[in-house]
Amino acid sequence: MKRKKQEKEKKRGRWKRRLLFICVLVFLIPTGYYGIDFVYRGQTEPQVSAVQTSTDGAVYSLGEFKERLKPYRGLYEEAVEKHKDETDSGTYVIPGLKATMTVRGNRDRKASVCGGMTPQGITVSDKYLFISAYCHTKTHNSVIYVIDKETHEFLKELVLPNKAHVGSLAYDDEYHNLWVCGSRNGVAQVNAISAEEIEAYHFTEEYRPIRFLHVNNILDIPRSSFMTYDHSYLYVGYYSTKGNGMIKKYELQDDGNIQSVRVEYDGQHSRQGVADEDDLEISRYAQGMTFLGDMLFLSYSMGITPSRMAAYQVSDGIRDYTDEMALQDIRLPRMLEQICMDGGTMYLLFESGAYAYRGLPGMAVDRVLKIDILE
Repeated sequence: MKRKKQEKEKKRGRWKRRLLFICVLVFLIPTGYYGIDFVYRGQTEPQVSAVQTSTDGAVYSLGEFKERLKPYRGLYEEAVEKHKDETDSGTYVIPGLKATMTVRGNRDRKASVCGGMTPQGITVSDKYLFISAYCHTKTHNSVIYVIDKETHEFLKELVLPNKAHVGSLAYDDEYHNLWVCGSRNGVAQVNAISAEEIEAYHFTEEYRPIRFLHVNNILDIPRSSFMTYDHSYLYVGYYSTKGNGMIKKYELQDDGNIQSVRVEYDGQHSRQGVADEDDLEISRYAQGMTFLGDMLFLSYSMGITPSRMAAYQVSDGIRDYTDEMALQDIRLPRMLEQICMDGGTMYLLFESGAYAYRGLPGMAVDRVLKIDILE
């Protein structure tokens, strides 16, 4: 009897080990696949046959996109259903996800097509919607896509004179400058392009990057990760994973540039931004910000986990805009980047449609969404 009992215990133990082994395989095989795929895509730029910037959706048709967005009921209703009679149901296809015409460096005087552009920043003017993107392998210069706000038509790309992360854009409707987050030699920057330069620029005429009107080093924060313009101030914040982040304020002057001083840094003369004393503290993982009246909206994202957006009441004397101060906090699809406001309409940009990320589990959002906040 004792031997039979021991044999039963051994068989039961073998079955437990086999079951555990199977469970581990079920978990590790897809996880390993996605991990390998993620690493490979992040370090490899796909070969493309296109000779110009692509304008078709890189991941889904409009019908497929709608079906995949339906589980996000509130977002689907606000971003798609309420705009069903508009062009593309109110969405904007992100150009260049399959192919983007740019250069491999500022001295390169011929076009080079990149298949690994990753969208980062978004802003709007009275006529255009602008989207910034960087080459994930840092092979090509970063770009800004120019889209007709009314017709949703891709018009042209602005090739930037660097390979910066270009995490955010902001449009100043007072002096009519497009502001771009950047960096040089590890130093954060905020640089501006004039509306006149944008109108006149055509990359294929000379295959040269566009020129900045204003270039400013920002030494008050480690990185210029995101920004927005509001009431003569440029607000610049940085993305932090280890602790709370911070937003700095820079007042625009009569020449349209932020308040700055001429300094010598790293052996060269440059402009350094002078920030207002009122710093705003925010929670970590912030990716974008925008204002609507006395409301501040912040977007947060971290990898493949769901993104979120929080709303805060803005008031004089309040400098704390961390999670505990949020009036409302909603969940959204993964990899939400910048948000921007145009009147009462908010535009949302995701990076999950980029080649580096579209193979990951979950929905890839390859379109800009807009929500009528005032309604």
